[in-house]
Formats: sequence, C-alpha cells, structure tokens
Amino acid sequence: MAKVGKISGFPEWLPEQKIAEDTVIGTIKRIYESYGFTPIDTPAVELLTTLGSKGVIDKEIFVVKRLKAEEGDEAELGLHFDLTVPLARYVAQHAHELSFPFKRYQIQKVWRGDRPQKGRFREFYQFDIDIIARNDLPLSCDAEVVGVIGLVMGELPVGPYTFRINSRKLLSAIYGALGLEGDSRAAAIRAVDKLLKIGRDGVAKELALISGISPAAIEAILRSTEIQCPISELATRVAALQLSDPLIEEGVQDLSTICALVPAEVARGLTIDLSLARGLDYYTGLIVEVSLDNYPEFGTVVAGGRYENLASEFTDQKLPGVGVSIGLTRLMDLLISEKLVSTLRKSPSIALVTVYDESDRPLCNQIAHELRTLGVSTEVYFKAPKLGKQIEYAEEKGMRHVFFVDASSRQIRVKDLQTKEQVDVSSIAAWAKSLK
Repeated sequence: MAKVGKISGFPEWLPEQKIAEDTVIGTIKRIYESYGFTPIDTPAVELLTTLGSKGVIDKEIFVVKRLKAEEGDEAELGLHFDLTVPLARYVAQHAHELSFPFKRYQIQKVWRGDRPQKGRFREFYQFDIDIIARNDLPLSCDAEVVGVIGLVMGELPVGPYTFRINSRKLLSAIYGALGLEGDSRAAAIRAVDKLLKIGRDGVAKELALISGISPAAIEAILRSTEIQCPISELATRVAALQLSDPLIEEGVQDLSTICALVPAEVARGLTIDLSLARGLDYYTGLIVEVSLDNYPEFGTVVAGGRYENLASEFTDQKLPGVGVSIGLTRLMDLLISEKLVSTLRKSPSIALVTVYDESDRPLCNQIAHELRTLGVSTEVYFKAPKLGKQIEYAEEKGMRHVFFVDASSRQIRVKDLQTKEQVDVSSIAAWAKSLK
C-alpha cells in the first residue's frame, strides 16, 4: 500500500475551505471585470532562461525534468515562481495581437523553493492585476489600479486595514538631493525597505555602510521615513525636509494626481508613507502595500507598483505598466484559521430533494432539474433511507432547503433548515424567484 502523508509547504483545502476560497476569488474577479480587466492563463512552466531573466536566485526555482530522462540531459523548463516574468514574456510574445492598454488579471499557482513556515508555502496561488501600455502610461492607470484594490479590500472580510502608497520617483529625488546617486541610492532604498524588520537603528547601521554617505544624509533619510500622512499634508511635510530638487515636487504632484482620481471612499483610506520603499529595482513610480491592522505579523496582503519597462529582456518595445499582486493562498490561510470566512458549506448546493422510495426518483430528478435550470444548485439524495438521515446529510453539507415530494399527489413541501419553517410549493419557478 502506498504511503500517504502531508507534503510540507503544499496546502490542500477541504471542500468547505475551497468553497470559501472560491467565494473570495469571485468577489475579486467581479470587481476586476467591472473595470474591464480580462483574464489570461500562462503555462505552469517557462524556459529556465526566461525565469532567470530578472536575476532570480536559482534555489527558488523548481526545475521540470522527466523521471527517466536520458543521462546527461539538462533541464530546460522550470515552474514559474511568480506571475510577473510570465506576463513579461506573454506581452512581448503577443504584443502584435493584444489591444493596448492591455488590462489583465491572472490567478494561477506559483512555486518557490522557500523553507515552509506559517503563511509561507512552496505552492500557492497569486492573484495579479496589471495595466500595460505602449510607450506612455498616464497616471490615470496608476489611479485605476489603486482604486480597484481599494474596492477589493473594502469587500473582503479582513477587518480594518492600512493602505500605504508612495512614489519611487519621490524617494529617488529626496535621496538624490542628499547626494546619493546610482548604486548608493539603490542601496539606501533597499535599507529603508527593511525598516519594519530591523527598526530605525538597524536601518541607520545599514545606511552607514553605503560608500560616501554623510551622517547628515542618514539623519535626513530617517526623518523622511517619519512622513506618514494623508495626501493633503504631503507637500507641507516634504517641504519641511528643506531639500531642493524639481523631481521632489514632481513626485509629490504625481501622488496628488493619483489620489484625486481614485473613488472617494478609497482616497479617504490612503496613507502616504515615505518609509515604504519596495526593495525591487524595477519600480520607477507608484509603490503600493496593504496590511491588516489586526494581524500586523502577517505582513502585506497586496504589494506592487509602477515599472517603466516590463518586458525589456524580451523586446525592444517600451511597455510601461502598473500592477499589484495578492498572495491569495497566504490570505486564505489567515481567513480560514482566524474564522474570518464561513466554512459551513461543504457543497455548492443549497437544496436537497429527498427520496421517499426509489420508485419516486424519476419525479425527484425532474424537480431537481427544474430547480437547476432556475439557477438553484440542487442535489437528489442518492438512496432512499429514512428522511431523518437525508435531512442530516443536508445539514452536514450546509444546505439550507430540503424538498419533500409526495409522488402520489405530486405535492411538494420545502423546509428551511435555518428558520425551521415548512411551506407547500405550488410553483417551483415562483419559489426559486422568491430566493432572489
């Protein structure tokens, strides 16, 4: 007999948990599609040369190789570790077939060779959204992504959350005005990105290691990280740093433009946070992170930003974009473990048609078929035991309505398992309409 055991880092949901996940996915998809974002799907594998195009550490990549490959055969394919590299390759490869701006969402599993731990998996779903343009991407696209994510967070059962945004343009301008250029500026951004992990003193020590940086510049950078405010206060707070650079004003104006274009209910919840840095080098403008106030140890739920050339490794075309990613499996692990989503339903069916006797099954099947055509997910019990056992089955699966069918009189009665009320049904169509 084959050994059965759980594989560390590869989560596996029970039916009721998967139904809860599908509900969350449905909420996010509905909002994305209401803005005209279209779904795409890319292969689970990419060429290893493609996966390595952004300098990814080899140990993170799972290679794909036949078990009985010829001796000396080298692996050419690897499982994708995120959805950004596949998107870059996809857009470059299909650029002549796509309509720009290309607005896409993508939900797929990704694989990483990380050490499994709480909230960190080797196989997990990411849920990404991006807008890609040719040559020029106006700030209205940044605002649209921010607005969409704000609406998504407002509908997810996560409790209070903090929606932080910043601008890499603004950060670069501030650090440039302090005398940092090129590699030194990038190193400073990477150091500030660790603020929540290593604290102010830890960041100060890392900044001190940067060649040519002055104590005054270190202190000014640390002061800038204390700017966490609504957009209405940003210009005044930045001016207090007493730094002169036209790009600083431009960065502030960019954030003001974005905030003015998002829905009012989203704009009210935005925090401009100059400690938000996002360590990846390819961000050039807007950067975004969302965290949950009741679960600070969880880290970010949503992260992303703007990049000026998504697919530079694969094409000569300039393809600027803006996008964010939701770590869906990590999020669902939290929602399920903290009981923030209902996991009572073990079946998508909301109704069960009971069977008194096997001779009644044709009529029961007919009634169930009519319910399904009216949009009511329905099961017919697979045997004809005592009704109590069939009702227990409906309760265990989380169904709400149980149909009792008297074949001789063709009378139909429905019991609501929540209210315990029973009613006679003369028209299945009318009953189904009353549910909606």
